[in-house]
Amino acid sequence: MELTRRQLGTLFGAALLTPYLPARPASAATSAAVAWKLMWAPEASVDGLNAFETIEDDRADSHPAGQPHIFPEGDNFRFTMHTVDRDSMTDRQRQEVTGNRTPSGYLQWLNGETWRVTYSMFIPSSLKATTTFTHISQTKMPGMGTNPITVTSLRRVNGVQTIEHKIFQSDILVGRTDLEPLQNTWIDAEYEIKIGDGGAGSVRWVLRKGGTTLVDATKTGDTFLGDRVRPKWGIYRSLGDTSGSLQNCYLLLTNMRAYKQVQAVATRLEAENATISQGVVESNHAGFSGTGFVNTDNVAGCYVQWTHNAASAGPATLTLRYANGTTADRPMDISVNGTVVASGVSFAGTGAWTTWASKNLSATLVAGANTIRVTGATANGCPNLDYLEVLQ
Repeated sequence: MELTRRQLGTLFGAALLTPYLPARPASAATSAAVAWKLMWAPEASVDGLNAFETIEDDRADSHPAGQPHIFPEGDNFRFTMHTVDRDSMTDRQRQEVTGNRTPSGYLQWLNGETWRVTYSMFIPSSLKATTTFTHISQTKMPGMGTNPITVTSLRRVNGVQTIEHKIFQSDILVGRTDLEPLQNTWIDAEYEIKIGDGGAGSVRWVLRKGGTTLVDATKTGDTFLGDRVRPKWGIYRSLGDTSGSLQNCYLLLTNMRAYKQVQAVATRLEAENATISQGVVESNHAGFSGTGFVNTDNVAGCYVQWTHNAASAGPATLTLRYANGTTADRPMDISVNGTVVASGVSFAGTGAWTTWASKNLSATLVAGANTIRVTGATANGCPNLDYLEVLQ
């Protein structure tokens, strides 16, 4: 069966330009906050193995006929393991990649920092849990002979195939779940590490299948051995398995992302100071920020538009505060600089016009002026809009 990458994300298209009311004077409030900055987002079909710092593909040259064992396959990174493959330590097998390479160099995960990695993976039924070690991701300090810091492993527990994550040095189990229901389908992994000695370190590990969270666990432990931390992915397994589970197999990874936790600036842009098309500013429902909110007409195509000046280009979180006192959804299209980045986003009823809620979305901004527009997608128009907050 040919496997293709799952289609993730939103559809992009040109935003519809319509007449608008003159803009009111802009005003914004800023505050410091913690945010995740996207640092690494390789695409297999574009970047290939240049996405990684090092490639450990049959480093003992044990199986030339099977090379390459690691390669891009469409939008996926593929790791192939044959039973005849041998590592330079002949009691085990290893086909792994390490690190995060970007056009400006290798990312450095340093003591005191917090990093998050997300990706999707396909584990076929041929890649089985074993009675010894079968690691599919690790963090390590660079250098030969260094121990893992954390490991995601396929391990048999009382005869049952499981997938688990551990802080390796102190043998702390972060989380574990049955493997077999996760095989032969795409699953999503999220790994977060606070790098620190002893109690200053911690790990969060999340597994999801089809939008259902199966594991979401956090443990404190030693996550720094020295120098720096470097992630690894692939198949690294012992030949000492006693369950008969070693087969020719493979692993697919896609949609790989690495984020660094940074101090970000949240800028609040009040809706009453925005450009408004087919709507008015009101203040008759309590609980709003600033001097009022925007009540658009009940018509498709009405919109509210803000201009945000970004200090630098990069990903941002957009937070829209709104109220919808009806029982009908009021979906909106979100566009940035004329391109729709999210279409038909749901803004369901909040229970009352005085009950305000927030919706978060992701977008990529350019350095300097950015135009952010929300447009009513149906004849119900937009919900009442209080403000847009941009976190970058």
